[in-house]
Amino acid sequence: MMHGGFGSGFGHGTSWICGPGIFFPGPVGWIITLLFWGLIIYLAVRFFQFLFSGSRRNPTSRLDTLKDRLARGEINEDEYQRLKTELI
Repeated sequence: MMHGGFGSGFGHGTSWICGPGIFFPGPVGWIITLLFWGLIIYLAVRFFQFLFSGSRRNPTSRLDTLKDRLARGEINEDEYQRLKTELI
């Protein structure tokens, strides 16, 4: 039997459009669905943070490493200035 032109669905509702709790009916389905979409959104945000902030973080950390090498005496002032201009 057709309901609103969408068919009988997966047996949990009146249409085939997936709503909250489609695979786990009741309150458990709402919780699992919210956790699932929360995880997807969290991972997407972390991915975009990694994607767009990764390139900005590298020169600073490389410059800090260069300063540490100068402080430890691994490189001299001339080499420090040369490497610094290459990084920037």
